[in-house]
Amino acid sequence: MKNPFRRGKPTKQQGWLSRLIHPDAASSSSALFTYHLREKLEQEGCPLCRLVRESEEHWVWTLLYEFTGDPEIHAKFAAAGGVCSEHATLIQQVTESRQLVTPSGVARLYETVTREFLGEIAHPRPEQDCPLCRYRHQAEERYAYFLATTLADPKWREALSHSDGLCIPHFKLTLAQANREVRDYLIEEQARRLKDLLHRLRELQRKQRYDVPEPVTPAESAAWREALWRFGGMRFDRLLVRD
Repeated sequence: MKNPFRRGKPTKQQGWLSRLIHPDAASSSSALFTYHLREKLEQEGCPLCRLVRESEEHWVWTLLYEFTGDPEIHAKFAAAGGVCSEHATLIQQVTESRQLVTPSGVARLYETVTREFLGEIAHPRPEQDCPLCRYRHQAEERYAYFLATTLADPKWREALSHSDGLCIPHFKLTLAQANREVRDYLIEEQARRLKDLLHRLRELQRKQRYDVPEPVTPAESAAWREALWRFGGMRFDRLLVRD
């Protein structure tokens, strides 16, 4: 099982990202992870999607509250041309909704981004990856490792089985981190869910034909929405973390 924490000394590229990790973000202890996991298993959709999203929100808040004057972060933002459209929306949401952060922090970062791009506008360099996308990938790997470890306990396997389960992207990440016993469980569990989803998708289509008088059940009606998040992962149109 690959432990994402056993990497030796962080590289220069990793260092600035690690300084932005919120104290509870990504749950560097398994006890803290299971505390948050238990909560997310009781909510709708993929629990890892929710954990990662909350970690991203903490990252943005910490960035805007503590690090908008950091020269290294300014350089990384400039090299990336800012953040991607998805994470630009998240930064806007956090800035407009959370306490102790102001638009001036975003303005300070993007002053550097704008100035640097103007300096190379005739011959722009290839942009690096979005800084927040890189952080998200690290958080996903970390959470997948902890989940794979936690599922060695049959009680947690039962808890996952009674939840909405994992999206396919996070199923794959967790499967890659799991031992043989947990892998067997994950495969069997995900196959069960997908067979049920396949049945409901077919029934939804069949019952929506004009010549079929049977009513569509609530579970069948929800199947197409589940298919979207199950295979693509969850996206959120509001902040999950409250002040």
